[in-house]
Amino acid sequence: MQFRILGPLEVVDDGRRIDVSGQRQRTVLAMLLLESGRVVSNDRLVEAIWERKPPATSRTQVQIGICALRRMLASGPHPCPIVTRSPGYLLRTTEGQLDLHDFEERVAAGGRAAAAHQPQQAVKELRAALELWQGHALTDISSQPVRANAVQLDERRLAVQEQCLELELRLGNHHRAVSELGALVAAHPLRERLRVLLMTALHRAGRQAEALEAYRQARTALVERLGIEPGAELQRLHRMILAGEEEWDAPPRIQPCIKVTADTAQPNGPGNGPTPPAFPVVPAPPAHRIPRLLPADIPDFTGRAQAIQRILAASTRTDAPRTVVPVTVITGRSGSGKTTLAVHVAHRLAPDYPDGQLFANLSGAPGHPTSPAEVLRRFLRALGVADEAIPGSVEERAEMYRDLLAEGRVLVVLDGATSEGQVAPLLPGSPGSRVLITSWRRFTGLPADTRIELSRFRRESSVDLLVKIIGRRRVAAEPLAVEELCRACDDLPLLLRAAAARLAARPHRAVADAVVQTEAVDRYAEVARRPDELRHVEQAVRTCMAPAYGALSPEARQTLRRLAQLKLPDVAPWIGAPLLECEPHRAQDLLDELTESYLLDAVVDQASRAVRYRFPAFVRAFALERLAAEESPEERRAALRRVLDTLAYLTGEAQRRGGYGDPPVPDEPIRCHAMPRSLVDRLLADPFAWYQQERAQVAAAGRQAAEIGLWTISSRLMSSSAALARK
Repeated sequence: MQFRILGPLEVVDDGRRIDVSGQRQRTVLAMLLLESGRVVSNDRLVEAIWERKPPATSRTQVQIGICALRRMLASGPHPCPIVTRSPGYLLRTTEGQLDLHDFEERVAAGGRAAAAHQPQQAVKELRAALELWQGHALTDISSQPVRANAVQLDERRLAVQEQCLELELRLGNHHRAVSELGALVAAHPLRERLRVLLMTALHRAGRQAEALEAYRQARTALVERLGIEPGAELQRLHRMILAGEEEWDAPPRIQPCIKVTADTAQPNGPGNGPTPPAFPVVPAPPAHRIPRLLPADIPDFTGRAQAIQRILAASTRTDAPRTVVPVTVITGRSGSGKTTLAVHVAHRLAPDYPDGQLFANLSGAPGHPTSPAEVLRRFLRALGVADEAIPGSVEERAEMYRDLLAEGRVLVVLDGATSEGQVAPLLPGSPGSRVLITSWRRFTGLPADTRIELSRFRRESSVDLLVKIIGRRRVAAEPLAVEELCRACDDLPLLLRAAAARLAARPHRAVADAVVQTEAVDRYAEVARRPDELRHVEQAVRTCMAPAYGALSPEARQTLRRLAQLKLPDVAPWIGAPLLECEPHRAQDLLDELTESYLLDAVVDQASRAVRYRFPAFVRAFALERLAAEESPEERRAALRRVLDTLAYLTGEAQRRGGYGDPPVPDEPIRCHAMPRSLVDRLLADPFAWYQQERAQVAAAGRQAAEIGLWTISSRLMSSSAALARK
């Protein structure tokens, strides 16, 4: 069985083409083939198929798709190449099964032949490698994660074509190269290296006028589209042709993977004429400015030793495909120290990337993330491109950016990414560079060789950070207060640093005072006047929550705000339907969006396997502040009443269906909001089990209903709860 991804996705078994039907199955197979021999997680497959809006049944549908693929790929006595490996699936291929592996083997063989001064054999191997291509890689798959990999493969193919044609010219095959170079130049008009090769081929073929016309066309394209003059390489070749020079002693341009010099051309054999002269290769343009854009590392960096070790170890891996750009994604809750970790590790990696380090904050203002076009403009300027030479479109800027990084080793740090679409144009196209990405969203759809998920600090790391900021003596003097401060800050580095900075500025204050202030922050949105001492930590809360909140969809922001006013220990997925007056499946999607952004914690009950949602520390306070700022009192009360009303209805139904008597007839009707009968029946299939699961919520809801004057609802909750509790 053979798999082909260097063109449309194809599977061939013993000469018979297997029809892999269904776009989902084709996307899953493409992801597995791109990572052949490596595990692809369920989350990445879900993201590849549905991107940002997977349905609630996405994992089940992925399993169904895998089963369908296994049936399609079953081949006689041979086992299916797709195997289950936690946390996803792995596709095993052997030698000769995957065209990408064949391509890389041929290219490597060409590189060895060129290094051994065997250019004819090198051309033969490279031509065999290029013949494996049937068009753009995976051209029939539209999934964004798949396309990100496919773009890198296409860049690799073009680099190999350039290397092959350079060897052809060194062997004197100018006439044959002209037509191929003409087609490549038409397809990639801004790639100056192709223009150099075309002009050289025309000149060596005795077509000087056409070579000069090729330069004029190159200059017109660059000036009109980019506003820049041709590079030094093109200009020098133009002058040489005008002067009628035949030989140049300039050093050759060394391409990645294949290293050739001007003396690699071999004799044609006795009596077959002299060796063709080396084609005119001009030196590379002057070295551009090396960007050093990393923010300063912090001197009191604390903890995260395991995460650092994993990221640094990824630099020495030898099992990754040679065409893949190394990408590390660091995710975690707001305030967990993602940026600090990325900057710290980037400084340690910097010596391995001598061609520069680029850094960009992608989060921007809340609700307005930085556009890829703006980041590319800044990166191109840092790489030495003049403002007037920077293209207008994102696509052209990305092409120029990838071209500038193609032969270098550059470290790119993208901080606070909000979506895969924002990141994709900023990825280099060649594996010599490396990318570190941080985000408060789980970027499962973005191809990455290393994924780090940060949680809160371990307690010893929290204490170590306080020691570095306020001193060991103050920490040792109040050990219990220090423990309480760490707990009050939820062991989040950002909040710990804010509280410690306040203590450092006021050395006469006790640590216990900071504990009281920090605990008050969790309620600050409900307090009309707050003491000045709280502002320092309040601002830290806003700083870490605002970008994640702004990146949410409007409906998800509304869900977070309205959930915050429920004084319940945790909530079940169904509660989103009455809260928003929407379909239950839509409410589930919104809760999942909040969980993906670390603004809600999803907790699975070990006994029932039911999912519950809880607010992390400090998120509720921030959400309550946004609720007061963005929704009217009438809207807030109506949403709260719908939830309490529905919970009272379900509790009464549990009493009635469980045979504990009928609930009393209320003075006002108790309603069930936005809950279809099928969902109610499923929830109350075992009325007493449902009540046991919701017991704490029912009691808390009864108290909250009484606090805001909803006496009918409070009475129903309390009376039905008492009847059910008597079992």
